[in-house]
Amino acid sequence: MGGGPSLLNRQDIHVVIVGGGYGGVQLAKNLTNKANYTLIDPKEMMHHNLAALRAVTEAGFAPKTFIPYGPTFGNNFKQGAVTRINPSEQNVTLSSGENVGYSHLVIATGATGPFPGKLFGITSMSEALARSKHLLQQVQLAKKVVIVGGGAVGTELAAEIATDYKDKKVSLIHPRDKLVDPNTSDAFQNAVKEKVTKMGVTLLLGEIVTNLDKLPKETVQETTVVTNKGSHIEADLVIPCTGLRVNSSAYKDSLPSSMDKKGALKVNGYFEVEGTKNIYAIGDCTNIPETKLAYNAGVHADLLAKNILAQETGGKPKEYKPASFFLLICLGRADGAGQWSTSLLPTFMATNIKSKGMFVSRYWGLMGQKVPTGK
Repeated sequence: MGGGPSLLNRQDIHVVIVGGGYGGVQLAKNLTNKANYTLIDPKEMMHHNLAALRAVTEAGFAPKTFIPYGPTFGNNFKQGAVTRINPSEQNVTLSSGENVGYSHLVIATGATGPFPGKLFGITSMSEALARSKHLLQQVQLAKKVVIVGGGAVGTELAAEIATDYKDKKVSLIHPRDKLVDPNTSDAFQNAVKEKVTKMGVTLLLGEIVTNLDKLPKETVQETTVVTNKGSHIEADLVIPCTGLRVNSSAYKDSLPSSMDKKGALKVNGYFEVEGTKNIYAIGDCTNIPETKLAYNAGVHADLLAKNILAQETGGKPKEYKPASFFLLICLGRADGAGQWSTSLLPTFMATNIKSKGMFVSRYWGLMGQKVPTGK
C-alpha cells in the first residue's frame, strides 16, 4: 500500500482477518509492515477460484489455482476455522479451542458452494489437487456432460468444456430464463446464449432438475437427468454448479442480529458491522448492494486498510460508495462477455482481461510468489 502511517509500534493494535479469499488476502498485504495482524483461514492455501474452471479441462493447470499462504504471510497466517466471535472479550474462537484476540476484527469469509467453483470442506493442497485431477480425468472420459446450474460458474464451465472437448455433448440446465446473473441486460443475455449455443452447448432454461440428489456426481456413470418440465437428458457425467451462498459459518451463531435473510452481514459505508464495535466485513459476505466480485472485494480491502490506519493516527476515514454494476465472464479461451452499468462490453475486453490469463499472474504476484510451471 506504499507509504503512509504505520501502527507497527502499537502493541494494542492487532487486526484479525477471518477468511483468506480475495478481500482477506488483499487486506493482509495492505497491512504488512503497517500493523500487527493475523490472517485466519481453514485452508492452507488461497483458492484462486476465478481460474478454477480451466483446471477442469487443462492438465497441469490446477497448481496455478492454489496459492499457499505460508510463503507470503509466514507467522501472520494461522490455519484454522473460526467457530465463534466473542465481541465482549474481543477475541475469536477456533475449532481447536484456541482464542485469538483482536483490536479490530475483519470478516472476509466470502461465499461457499460446490467444487470446482469453491472448495467446500477441502483444506489441504494435496486434497485440492487430487480432487481437481479426478474431475479433469472424468471430464476427459465423459461423452455426455450435464451441468446443473447456469450461474456464472456453470455457464463458464460449460463453455470451457465445449471449447476444449468439441466431441463431447454438453448440456446446461438452469431454473431461470436468464443465465449468469438475473440483473444483466437482454443484450448480454442474447450474446451469452448465442455464444454458448454456437459452441455446441444445449441449453435447458426454466427447468429444475428433480432427481439431483439421486444422481452420481463428478464420476463417469450412465444416468438420466430428469427435470420438472419432463425433460430426460442422458448423461455419463453430472457436475452440480448450484447452491452458491454466503459463508456465514464463522459468525452465524455469534452475530445473528447483524445478518440479513441471506446470511450476509449488514454493514455501513465504513464496512462496520451493524450492532458491533470494531468489527468489520468486506467482500461477498456483506450486504453491500453491488455485484459480488473479487475486484470489488479488493477495493473494499484497500479502503478499509486506509481507514483503520487513519482512524488510529488521527485521520478521517472515507466512506465507501457501492460500485456500478459490472460483470465479466469467460467463455472458453478466446471468448467472453461483459456488462458495465447497462452497456454491453466489447468481446475483446472480456477475452483480453479474463479469458486468456484468468488473472493467474496477478494473484500469484500479489502473493509475492512465482506461478508454478510444468504439468
